[in-house]
Amino acid sequence: SARPTHRMKKDRTQLRLNLLGGFEACLASGPVVTLPTRKAQALLAYLAVRPGRIHPRDKLAGLLWADRGDAQARDNLRHTLVELRKVFGEGSPGLIAEGHGVGLASAAIDVDVVRFETLVKTATPDDLDQAAQLYQGDFLHGFVLREPPFEEWLVAERERLRELALGALRRLVELQARKRASEPAIRSALRLLALDATQEVAHRALMRLYVQQGRRAAALRQYQTCVAVLQRELGAEPEGE
Repeated sequence: SARPTHRMKKDRTQLRLNLLGGFEACLASGPVVTLPTRKAQALLAYLAVRPGRIHPRDKLAGLLWADRGDAQARDNLRHTLVELRKVFGEGSPGLIAEGHGVGLASAAIDVDVVRFETLVKTATPDDLDQAAQLYQGDFLHGFVLREPPFEEWLVAERERLRELALGALRRLVELQARKRASEPAIRSALRLLALDATQEVAHRALMRLYVQQGRRAAALRQYQTCVAVLQRELGAEPEGE
């Protein structure tokens, strides 16, 4: 499905990066950017989730080339930075690679992860709904790089963002149900269950919402689904509530 459109940063944005659900890099003018190696993609993604932060070169070299000697790892990092500089363009302020530090200029890159986290923090119903739309899938879904330090970071970041998405959807369902917005609340609860079928709060919300709509049979089916999922996934019964 097509990614939702949201207001992008204007002016100096040079690159747009979508990391939720996979990896996609596009120039601000539209064309998709193909990076030459997985290491270049990994480095760009690592820098992009915290734009504006400067990372020590030694740390980045160890993250992506842990099995190489220090000199070889630093040399590989230099070559990869050359490739990233080509993406932003020679003389561009997008990539900061001076002295012992490397980072991305926050004004030069638009990252779905950054927008997602900002929306979750502000937490109005509209913002939470936009955050849910942005969460197209797990962070760097399907991305594999056989470098243990990077993989450890990737797993932790993926889980952190997934928990943020689950929390945002739980809060959104609660707010929509409180406002008696049945159809939006049902859609949000179904999104939550698509992410994690064991979320009892979503099953309970759907049952209540179906009853409010006079759909008693649908509410009973939802309860049966909840029982089956919890038994299959957790070997547990639903809570008393």
